[in-house]
Amino acid sequence: MTIHTLHLIFKTHLDLGFTHYAADVAQEYFTHYFPKAMQTARTQRAEDPRRRFVWTTAAWLVDAYLDQASPAQRREIEQAIEDGDLIWHGLPFTMHSELLDPALFRHGLSIAKRLDARFGRQTIAAKATDVPGHTRGIVPLLAEAGIEFLHIGVNEASTPPNVPPVFVWRDEEMQTELTVMYVHAYGATQTAPGLDEAIAFAHTNDNAGPQTPDQVRDAYDHLQADYPDARIVASSLDDFARALRAVKADLPVVTGEIGDTWIHGAGTDPSKLSDYKVLRRLHRQWTENKVDIDPIAWNRFADTLLCVPEHTWGMDEKTHLDDYAHYSRADFERVRHTPKWEAFAASWAEQRAYVDAAVAALQGTPLHAEASEALTGHRAERTQRPDLANFTPVSPSAPLRTPHFDVAFDETGAINHLVDAAGNVWATPANVLGLLRYQTFDNDDYERFMDQYLDRSHWWGILDFSMPGLEKTDAISRWWLPSLQAAYLRQDASEWTVLAQLGLPPDSTQQFGAPAAAWIRYVFAADAPRVDVTVHWFDKPANRLPEALWLTFNPSVDTPDAWQMSKLGRWISPLDVVDRGNHELHAVDTVRNGMLHIETWDAALMSPGAPKLLNFQNKNPDLRGGVHFNLYNNVWGTNFPMWYDDDARFRFRLSFGEG
Repeated sequence: MTIHTLHLIFKTHLDLGFTHYAADVAQEYFTHYFPKAMQTARTQRAEDPRRRFVWTTAAWLVDAYLDQASPAQRREIEQAIEDGDLIWHGLPFTMHSELLDPALFRHGLSIAKRLDARFGRQTIAAKATDVPGHTRGIVPLLAEAGIEFLHIGVNEASTPPNVPPVFVWRDEEMQTELTVMYVHAYGATQTAPGLDEAIAFAHTNDNAGPQTPDQVRDAYDHLQADYPDARIVASSLDDFARALRAVKADLPVVTGEIGDTWIHGAGTDPSKLSDYKVLRRLHRQWTENKVDIDPIAWNRFADTLLCVPEHTWGMDEKTHLDDYAHYSRADFERVRHTPKWEAFAASWAEQRAYVDAAVAALQGTPLHAEASEALTGHRAERTQRPDLANFTPVSPSAPLRTPHFDVAFDETGAINHLVDAAGNVWATPANVLGLLRYQTFDNDDYERFMDQYLDRSHWWGILDFSMPGLEKTDAISRWWLPSLQAAYLRQDASEWTVLAQLGLPPDSTQQFGAPAAAWIRYVFAADAPRVDVTVHWFDKPANRLPEALWLTFNPSVDTPDAWQMSKLGRWISPLDVVDRGNHELHAVDTVRNGMLHIETWDAALMSPGAPKLLNFQNKNPDLRGGVHFNLYNNVWGTNFPMWYDDDARFRFRLSFGEG
């Protein structure tokens, strides 16, 4: 069909970090990019009103600019919004959506709604850029907020999911849907079957800022040359969303999960992720309880907390470090504290500080003390070594009888025998619960992953997704198992507690980055068939060589394919993932199979069937292998933390109740 109207979208990809420190990026937008965009818009309107410049940007960024603007700046941007020169879309920015819960995701969508109410607009479209995919859990939340259309532009070096270019994404359980447009680029020229209108993007790259008048004219000229008979208008995602309504009924429907093939980056900073989840739970609790609080403080708290799951976690490695030689422990230690390396690592510390900044935003409100105490206590417990007072040494292999379970442990400290009072067998030597493992990787692992996932024609993608020079190091691809060094028991009227003291092979700590000390605490409740499992490690050396730590739960279940995972508030099967979506790894809050629910309070990442990193197999997992929580990994640099040497704590709850 001939295109009669082209909706031209001018946009800049926002990274809160990557090109510089996050604070510097935000300041660049506030000081230069917003004024530049408004000036370009005024110039175009005056010189050629048929070729206007309308800048689309993230709702969070517009709101943050208004919050810090001087009265004169505020009047200027308010006029630009009134004139239609500046438009926001429905998302706060691009996020790893699986890391949010419904309450925080709704808050993110409320930013555009606040702006809409203030300026008399109705935002019905959103844009996500770079991150290849999202969970189906966003569908009912976007629909609830009135978002009809989502444009997803995928990083060009990454594998995009195999979905139609334009489709209706439907959550069948909630009977909600939205129209989605996918492109393997930040943005391109696209239309839908049967539509005589198209959308085109004039998209500047990462934090590059808005176009100049000359660049605006070039964008129009190039499009007009490609579509000589089309009317080209500076437009909005909302206007194109309205045009799509005419053909929505004829679009293909996708009901499966897509997932995020970049989600493994969230495992690079266990402390930040755990702290974030503490505040996220408080935010949800306060939201549900409808706490009475100053709305300005509340919005600043939640707006800041949103910055944790924003998709940028530091500065760009290839630009700001550009070192592919110092990998081994000895080489790394020689350079780690030099100015260049410390400046690079400071970008991760800046990202960690969002958690503290969110708490600080509550100062002067009744919630500040609660948030501060919760975070302070949580951090103190993370560094507190087990106290063996009132514990008695026990033989780990000797069966232990608690009010609800008979239990025993194997030589790794995992439960290899668990039978409940009804005779249900939950753990056997072949189906263990609580297996801690350390994993290291080599260059062959990266070569396989790049063959599976990466478009190698982009030189920067090779630097982003691999570890160049790793082939020259002593990196090895191997699994390392712990040994149970001692076990201790304490019991009282309310619970039975077993402490398992573990040791990993000395080479894994001396040559790589395995923790020197690790413990697993098992607490068997007296009042319910419930087991709390806490992994605690100490004295982990910083290590730039690729590594990961995992905790496995592989219970004996009647129907392995019945596993489900809770992602952004929706129950999703690991077997319901689209082709080239993420079959290997998910960010979850809970997983379940029949009577068994496993909650994760600190870690987020879970591999169904088998632990998988750097292995994009693109097939359904064999769920007979159970579920595997990734506690930490540093396999992806780019802008994620590349080493970690803090103590860490990971809590899980296994509840054996009604199915």
